[in-house]
Amino acid sequence: MEINGVGFKTTDSGSGASQSLAETFDTFLALLTTQLQNQDPLDPMESEQFTEQLVQFTGVEQAIATNDKLDQLLGLQADNQLNSAVSYIGKTAEFVSDKLLLSNGTAKISYGLESSAAQTTINIVDASGRVVRTVNGETGADRHEFIWDGLDGNGSELPDGVYNFSVTAVTADDETIDTVTAATGKVTGVEIVDGVATLIMGELGGVTFDQLFAIRESQSEA
Repeated sequence: MEINGVGFKTTDSGSGASQSLAETFDTFLALLTTQLQNQDPLDPMESEQFTEQLVQFTGVEQAIATNDKLDQLLGLQADNQLNSAVSYIGKTAEFVSDKLLLSNGTAKISYGLESSAAQTTINIVDASGRVVRTVNGETGADRHEFIWDGLDGNGSELPDGVYNFSVTAVTADDETIDTVTAATGKVTGVEIVDGVATLIMGELGGVTFDQLFAIRESQSEA
């Protein structure tokens, strides 16, 4: 199953804004009550002025109620996203990333070049930031894959785990060509993070739907 251009994202519930409105509401109520208690009996507040303040009071109250309803709707939307995302657990995802997971001595990365290059270089970096392997990549303007055998530049076997990688492509005039890098991993769970449905990719961390290139059945995983 391929998914292209799939994405959905919810905004934060805005609890801070609701709290601010509620504080404004309480402050306004206190000020209005104090004003009424201390007004000059011989010069009471004009009815037009009082009405205007009541209208403002009602507006704040309605804004708070509206925010509460929006919070409820966003909560339901997040639940729906979570329920939909559960179906991806156990499947293999390809997603925008500069990380790769070396497992059982092998890892697959994907990259795309916007245009043809004179030279493409793939660097694999360990957790300490040290470049452990540099290889020449494909130069065509297309999507490419590279299977890393888990060996460093000296031919020594490296331990399984998470590594970073980068792809640099240049023209014959040494001008940089835009590249897109992607990793592949199995979906191990789903979470709502800041109101957004997030696929958990094990050691590779979380991935949102707008980062996905494809979802496939797990047997397609390399």
